[in-house]
Amino acid sequence: MTTTQNHCPNCQAPLQHGDRFCERCGTRVIEDAPPADGDRTELDLTIAAAVSDRGRVHRRNEDSFFLEVIEGRGVAAVVCDGTSSASAGNAAARHAAKTAGVMLAAAVSDPSRDAGEAITKAIEAAGGAVEQVPWTTRTGRVDPSCTLVSAIRRADELVIGWVGDSRAYWLDSAGARQLTVDDSLAEEGIAKGLLTPEQAAASPVFHAITHWVGPDAPARPPRLAVITPRAPGRLLLCTDGLWNYLSSERELAELIAALPERATPLELARALTDTAVSRGGEDNITVAVVEVP
Repeated sequence: MTTTQNHCPNCQAPLQHGDRFCERCGTRVIEDAPPADGDRTELDLTIAAAVSDRGRVHRRNEDSFFLEVIEGRGVAAVVCDGTSSASAGNAAARHAAKTAGVMLAAAVSDPSRDAGEAITKAIEAAGGAVEQVPWTTRTGRVDPSCTLVSAIRRADELVIGWVGDSRAYWLDSAGARQLTVDDSLAEEGIAKGLLTPEQAAASPVFHAITHWVGPDAPARPPRLAVITPRAPGRLLLCTDGLWNYLSSERELAELIAALPERATPLELARALTDTAVSRGGEDNITVAVVEVP
């Protein structure tokens, strides 16, 4: 049985589980090892939880998340998805999530800070962190990059910031509502009246993202959304590994309605992740759920 090495034998750069090549120098580090089963990370913080799964196809998980509950203050959450066409997507997602998450947690702890401004600065800092990711040029690969969706929950206020096509949804007794708009050719074409939603969904070309976190990202600020829920509910952050299989608000609401009434955030995150895996799991799946009482 072949096992993954901890460091590249050529340049000694650290390796991630499932790496076949060193992201820094390109050296081959394992010989056709079969993909591992059950590659999943879970974090349960009671009022918030996250699950990240490799899925059934990819050799490694290029998603990442940050989740922290600040007692008596609120919650900071970040979900990132390494861009599939980029080098070191896993490292880009990991660095972006941690950098943005630490800054958002600090903002949650300080209620005097403007949440929208904090999110904007956190995503800018995430871009700087991704620029520092070591990588090597390969045919057809570009600079490390990732998508990012993030949220601050303070009292009954939710502020969401995003870049790319990782999404946020609001879930309550009335159903599911998408809070974000994808930075993609599809959504831009629909907004300009050049495409119908059916045309956009029919072609994978239109799902190409138009904004991301990374050194070659377009010079424009992240999008922001602010909501003040009038009833208890949950905030869902996820990568496209989930919403590719639950693409409509109605379908998402029906799945959630079928769960036990007292399902915890972790149970909900697991159920959503398991659904994506059972329907094909062709991408990495990451789901974060935050309770809003």
